[in-house]
Amino acid sequence: MNIRTRLFLAFFFLTVLPLAVVGYAGLNAIERVSELTLAESSQHMKELGQTSIRQKALDVAAQVQLYFEAHPKLLSDPAAMMADKELAGIAVQSVGVTGYTALYDSNGITYFHSNPKLIGADMHMFAATLPEFWAIFDASLNGTVVGSYYVWKEPDGSLREKYMECVPVNGTQFRIAATTYMDEFYAPIRDTQKEALSIFEKTRVQTFAAIASVTVLAVLIALWLSSYISRPVASVIAASKAVEAGQFSAVDLRDVEKRKDELGGLARVFSRMTEQVQSREQGLKEEVRDLQIKISLFIEIDQTHKEKQVREITESEYFDKLLKRVQAMREKKE
Repeated sequence: MNIRTRLFLAFFFLTVLPLAVVGYAGLNAIERVSELTLAESSQHMKELGQTSIRQKALDVAAQVQLYFEAHPKLLSDPAAMMADKELAGIAVQSVGVTGYTALYDSNGITYFHSNPKLIGADMHMFAATLPEFWAIFDASLNGTVVGSYYVWKEPDGSLREKYMECVPVNGTQFRIAATTYMDEFYAPIRDTQKEALSIFEKTRVQTFAAIASVTVLAVLIALWLSSYISRPVASVIAASKAVEAGQFSAVDLRDVEKRKDELGGLARVFSRMTEQVQSREQGLKEEVRDLQIKISLFIEIDQTHKEKQVREITESEYFDKLLKRVQAMREKKE
């Protein structure tokens, strides 16, 4: 792996990886906070709904009690009581948007209800089909204040959660039940949840877009930075190889020498060093050439001197006498 690739990878991971980790952690934190906030809000709204339904049941029970105290004959005349429109208006009131209150006695017989079909009905008929509802209803027949959740089956077959609070009408055998769908209280939470999810999605898209933008920018900067650093290094390496091969004319670091950083200083020092090496090599070559000339002259002078000495010997009278003696010896031998 060359230095350019290393620089590119180092810069890329040092910029993009931390940003990706921070972005991912931030999104997870936002999501957790949103979920926690919605969960707590839902719990608070649930408690608020319970309190509201319970209070409605207590209020209606108190109003019915006052009405019975003002009309005590109704307690002994069920038919007259069920025909009393004013009492019906007090006993059946709205709870939330779709909820209602109802009046029934300790035997489970309904006297006032928002559903006309259930007026005069024995609520024991729901014991098998709606066991959760009947468990609450049955526990209230002895005058106990009871409140709990149950699942109600809609005409279309869907199931919805409801909450019912049952309280006694003091001094009578009658009870007030207040009930409504709990999702009515969750409606603002659902709207908030949708808005929070929308904000989270926008934030996630913006985060991913920011990471992508920074990634592209980091790639471009990494490419430029790695090239900006590695190119002069490569030039110096090429110049070093040229010097090693003795090709001083191939050394050209003028572009690198213009830089104001350490690489520019290195290129200037290398250029001066190359000039000095080239100058010294040229000087050595001249010295070798001079030495070769001197050696040649010395050999030539020595050869001339030897030839002169030979001529002096061969042209002397003594050498001539020796030749004659050698000639005579040869003739005698023959």
